[in-house]
Amino acid sequence: MAYTSRFANIDIPAVDVFSRIFDNLTEEELNRPAVTELNTDATITYGELRDRALSVAGALAQRGIGKGDVVALQIPNSVNFVTSLLGIARSGATVAPLGALLNRADLEKLLHLSEAKLYIGTQDMEELDQIWSGEIPPIAAMGLPAPTVSISPDDLFAIPFSSGTTGLPKGVMLSHSNIVSNIEQTAFMIRENGITEPTNFLCPLPFTHIYGMTTLLLSQLASGHHVFTLPKFDLNTFIEAHPKHQIEFTFIAPPMAVALAKHPAVKSEDFTASRVMLSGAAPLDNELARTVEAKLGVDMLQGYGMTETSPVTHVGLSGEAQPGSIGFAVPNTEFKLLELDSENEVPEGENGELVIRGPQVTHGYLNNEKATAETLIGDGWLRTGDVARVAEDGTVYIVDRAKEVIKYKGYQVAPAELEALLLTHPDINDAGVVGVDRDGLEIPRAFVVKRDGAELTADQVMDWVAERVTPYKKVRAVDFIEAIPKNPTGKILRRELREIPLAV
Repeated sequence: MAYTSRFANIDIPAVDVFSRIFDNLTEEELNRPAVTELNTDATITYGELRDRALSVAGALAQRGIGKGDVVALQIPNSVNFVTSLLGIARSGATVAPLGALLNRADLEKLLHLSEAKLYIGTQDMEELDQIWSGEIPPIAAMGLPAPTVSISPDDLFAIPFSSGTTGLPKGVMLSHSNIVSNIEQTAFMIRENGITEPTNFLCPLPFTHIYGMTTLLLSQLASGHHVFTLPKFDLNTFIEAHPKHQIEFTFIAPPMAVALAKHPAVKSEDFTASRVMLSGAAPLDNELARTVEAKLGVDMLQGYGMTETSPVTHVGLSGEAQPGSIGFAVPNTEFKLLELDSENEVPEGENGELVIRGPQVTHGYLNNEKATAETLIGDGWLRTGDVARVAEDGTVYIVDRAKEVIKYKGYQVAPAELEALLLTHPDINDAGVVGVDRDGLEIPRAFVVKRDGAELTADQVMDWVAERVTPYKKVRAVDFIEAIPKNPTGKILRRELREIPLAV
């Protein structure tokens, strides 16, 4: 069966992203702070941000950049990033956001895939027209007139790249309409969680990722909130920001939840202003979330989405959804659960691949008809590749990635379930689980980061897990490593773990 959102459909304005954020702002609203850099204390108001973005749009037009052109943007979270992003949007061009930590080879690969005509960033790109990130402030201060350009809601706003944790990166084509739809859907869910007035938001995850760009940045700007950010996550800065700036709403990823639960520097008195923390980008364990709630006195929520859905499709509600669930479908969104290897729906109550339909869903991948056909299966439905179940109360739980499910002797073993269990061990700081081949049999293999000073053996870990799981879910191999490889938003890079040779 197809499930619909419990919420009535909301109106989605037929406008471009820049217009959605800045049109109809009053003088009072234009004078409110929009973005503050925690590392520098630099702040920009909505009016200043609008004017600087207009000047950047004018500079792009002078360079011949306009509709149909792609501009690659590789700047860490900052006023410069926000100014550049909105300037690109106002010029009519399409942004290709690129992670700040990409190495040269990966950067060049994505620039080629995106077909970028201009690069704005921190690296020297001799083969491409470039604006250095340090040039953005003087360009923004020039007061150049923005070009006269008609931007349709159907025009491409962004080409972010899928994470590549299970395959090659693909450029996801997202229109202004896709992003504006998700801005409205996200804003609705935040209001449903009690945030109804302009509020201080801590947004530490990278804006170059779709979660950071739409959910943390654009949706909050469109709602008139004050966005506090920093170029890379630093726990001390993160903690200090909460009492200093009276942060009420904080976006996090699961690794941050681990730190909040376990790090001795995290103390409840620093979070007295906090009301809500929302985790996304990777599955959040319910017990871990409850630990953070009890420790800090906040409501912990989990949201769900993917690059191909702009990204948000589900969000939890305080008091109505376990934080380990992804909550409820956002307005204007439908979903269903299919068998992993077919388009048949699974019986009610069973696990199946989550399939989404809504105005936030991409129209496809850039220059990749094969991947588009595999993901978009007709009539607007998109296969997420995530295995989910619907609980009796209507909330949805992500079981695991379909392509990452371990098949041990025909049984399906979810890596995320074992990782969540391992994180409850007092001597384990982090863990990742993958399936590996041993003598022709796929087995669950755990990679473990030990607590400093802990005396822990592989056999002890395996025995500890075996006492707590169904026999076929037991961990069959354990390796101790210094850190679990993850992308900037906290997703475990299982592909890198699989490449580590298994000792005979």
